[in-house]
Amino acid sequence: MVDCPNNQAEISLNLEIVMNLKTILAYLWKLPLCGFGFFMGVALSGMILPMLGLQAPEMPEGVDANTIMLWYLLGSMLLALALSFLSRNLPVHGLLRWIILFELSWVFGALGVVIEASFFMTTGAVSSSMNALFTVLNFLLPAIFLSALVVVLFRPLPPVEPCRRSFQSYVASHKKSSWMWRILLALLAYPVIYFAFGLLVQPFIQDFYAAGQYELTLPTWKELIPLQLTRSALFLVASLPVLVWWRGSRRKAWLTLGASIFILTAFMAVITAYWFPWQLRLFHGLELLADALVYAGVLTLLFRASSTK
Repeated sequence: MVDCPNNQAEISLNLEIVMNLKTILAYLWKLPLCGFGFFMGVALSGMILPMLGLQAPEMPEGVDANTIMLWYLLGSMLLALALSFLSRNLPVHGLLRWIILFELSWVFGALGVVIEASFFMTTGAVSSSMNALFTVLNFLLPAIFLSALVVVLFRPLPPVEPCRRSFQSYVASHKKSSWMWRILLALLAYPVIYFAFGLLVQPFIQDFYAAGQYELTLPTWKELIPLQLTRSALFLVASLPVLVWWRGSRRKAWLTLGASIFILTAFMAVITAYWFPWQLRLFHGLELLADALVYAGVLTLLFRASSTK
């Protein structure tokens, strides 16, 4: 006698295995394609920006151009992986999803990093305002191309809800007074988180900064506080659209946003900075991971729709 329930369960399990295998195989060609798009953006930026009167700054001492481009290619696939999970959980139309992913990747991965690096480094990329401008704009096309490919290749599952209705219901979920204290708390949260974890790792990396190794320098507290408040405002603006249109649980939003913020902020500072010693990359990486997860958790608690568990 045939046991139908067991057969049905076995069939469902086999189908799930096949679907998971197909997803993994799809990632194996989609991620390199996204990385190639990022790489092409870097190449085009390198040709276009000098035509606009912006000259490429000198690379850090001991850095090989071919080697760092290889790290960029590999690192961009990690960026695409992080953005893919965001894209699959944002049930909005392609153009809006592209804008959300672009501004998130560019603000966290380029603008915020360059603003901070201009206070912590004397390297050519941020040694002057024009060099910093070049560095920020140099990642504009890569972020555009990468986010566009992610939107096309990693689409959310249907149904796709109308954006206006979702945004209106989200805004209406809190009173104006509630929005004010939530925004204020979010603006203050990032600097507190940043300083807390920065002080924890300081004993392990401070010698590099104190000695001025690897073109590193230490800013004053008078510089650090407005710097991190500025970055906090930029990061809030970049993160909020993800939480507005996120489909899924708070826990999933926290982990996905946190992982994405970590990879984006670590891209230039840790992942592709192969010339830094392992101690600097390790402890800065741990610091950025803690920053990203705690900050994403705060944003999720403050701004994720209360109806989502």
